[in-house]
Amino acid sequence: MWNDFLTRCLQQLGTAPCFRIYGKARLESQWRILEVFATPRRNARSRWPLCRATCITWTDRIIGVGWDFAERILIEQAAAPAARHYPVEVAGGRLRDPERRLAAGAGERATASEVLAHECGHSWQALRLGGAYLPLVGAVTLFREGPHFWNHFENQASELGQFGGLVQGSVCPDLMNRLALRPS
Repeated sequence: MWNDFLTRCLQQLGTAPCFRIYGKARLESQWRILEVFATPRRNARSRWPLCRATCITWTDRIIGVGWDFAERILIEQAAAPAARHYPVEVAGGRLRDPERRLAAGAGERATASEVLAHECGHSWQALRLGGAYLPLVGAVTLFREGPHFWNHFENQASELGQFGGLVQGSVCPDLMNRLALRPS
């Protein structure tokens, strides 16, 4: 109920999503459609220090990102598209652990698609925790992944999240125009 209420409020406050994706946790059997909203506040060069270069899962169906991140997702997906039968997962189960990532055969740095898979893991947590999600997970998310009990939600999101690709025809015209104007 809480997720439905907050999702409706956020949808009414914002514009249309920049795109929709398929996302789930490995424990789920069905894919869910998540809406990804972009805002300049979350761009890497934003003047908002706590929002700069961040992605946030607000509810079980809404993820907030920066326009620059949304562009990177589209570029990555054009080069190597994810699909529900071949989802993107966080390599080694961690975004920021170079040793685990290298052991899993990935690069030291996570891709934008892996970060989105991590956010899909958070969307499953929001589904499970309902109204407790934002105060509980939001209170510890700045601590990121790690070996301590307060890192549990971040670790779990990276271990379980799956990004199953873009929903066909869901990319907004504004994002397509931004990519068209971008220098090669």
